[in-house]
Amino acid sequence: MKFVLSISLFFLSIVGTLAQKAPSYEIKGTIKGLKNVDVYLAHYFGSSQQVIKDTARANELGQFTFKGKEALPKGLYLVSFSTTKYLDLIIGTDHFSFETDTVDVVTNMQVKGSEENAAFYTFQQEMNKQYRAMQSMTDAQQVEVTRKRIAAYQKEWMLKNQSLFVSKLIKATFEPEIPAYKNPVKNAVDSAALYKYQFSFYKKHYFDNIDLNDDRFIRSPFLQRKIEKYFEDLVVQESDSISKDADALLAKIKQTDVRKYVIYKIASTYENHNIVGTDGAFVHIAEKYYIGEPKLWDTTTVRKMKERLAVIKPLIIGKKIPEMVLTDPSGKRLMLSTIPNNYTVVFIYDPECSHCKEETPKLQAQEAFFKEKNVGVFAASIVRDKAQWQKFITEFKIESWYNGIDVHLNPKSGVEEYYTDFKNTFDVYATPVIYVLDKSKRIIGKRIPADKIQDFINFYERKK
Repeated sequence: MKFVLSISLFFLSIVGTLAQKAPSYEIKGTIKGLKNVDVYLAHYFGSSQQVIKDTARANELGQFTFKGKEALPKGLYLVSFSTTKYLDLIIGTDHFSFETDTVDVVTNMQVKGSEENAAFYTFQQEMNKQYRAMQSMTDAQQVEVTRKRIAAYQKEWMLKNQSLFVSKLIKATFEPEIPAYKNPVKNAVDSAALYKYQFSFYKKHYFDNIDLNDDRFIRSPFLQRKIEKYFEDLVVQESDSISKDADALLAKIKQTDVRKYVIYKIASTYENHNIVGTDGAFVHIAEKYYIGEPKLWDTTTVRKMKERLAVIKPLIIGKKIPEMVLTDPSGKRLMLSTIPNNYTVVFIYDPECSHCKEETPKLQAQEAFFKEKNVGVFAASIVRDKAQWQKFITEFKIESWYNGIDVHLNPKSGVEEYYTDFKNTFDVYATPVIYVLDKSKRIIGKRIPADKIQDFINFYERKK
């Protein structure tokens, strides 16, 4: 009987344990100074986005609990408790608690049950203490002593916490240390050699302090910032250079989620970049890493990328623009390829578009320059309404331009026909769209602001 009873108790204890199974995550917080307000838990997605994962209600004592049945993806999170105030947390373990106040979140933070966050806030508290002390110092020697103390603390802290993700996060904020230049610097040539050495070393070792194969960095601001700074400041903004450096970076990244993230960031940067001549980098990335690595993506993404490439590849800088056949105001055929000018500004617009109406006078204002440089404006209406088109020409007094509309009368049937797919042939997803062509009708500029055409052509001629 005792045996049966013990088995029964054991069974009941198991059932009780299952019934009371803890949620996959439970984070208890207390922020003194809060009262009856909503508090949000979100993870970073790069440096410019946050993804809300949970919401809780703080009671009159500022106490709240985030709780859920599905484990949170690991990374750097923020707890937002007003429109301007938040605190950072590292989600590494799923059950912990913290307490602080609204007066000084960092200084008054206490953490239980999370080694990551305890180490994180210990580091921040010490750094704040040292930097506050240094701000009041007037003696240079004293400041230097404090700097060395900070560096020694950081080194010791990193060593002590090297197994934690927080150590990786802090390390990712450090710049690579450039070894001293060994050659003497006596003149401008030596200075140039020094700069080249420093730049080359810095670029080569730029990503040394961040683990490019740890997907937790996607849920932090640091990876996006590193990528953006690298391509903005250290990479020559030409398609070949961008493509080469992108290939070198991606060769280091094997982890699937990080690889997808970095590919996406680079591709999205250069699909419609504000620097002319970088669109070829987008084509390279799309062909090599989307079309060339289809297992990384779902079939819809690959299909849409193929469709996007079909539109944009014929329109990259240096390509001869596709033919455009329109009808001019006198009813005659107007072909883009026959425009005789040294330069052609292709202005694709909607007569009812307010932005088009703002940009048209900006083109007109450069008439004297256009005449001097033998620039012709080929203006194409995407709206096939002759009355609207002719009204636009008259209203803005652009009769001297090559004006055309995609309406063609079939000589046999007398039916109006349309020849041009503006969206898919000329990448017109919003109006106006501007292309700048050379005498051979090769694209030398695209999506240039209307009032910058003169500056662009001057720059182009200096660069030739």
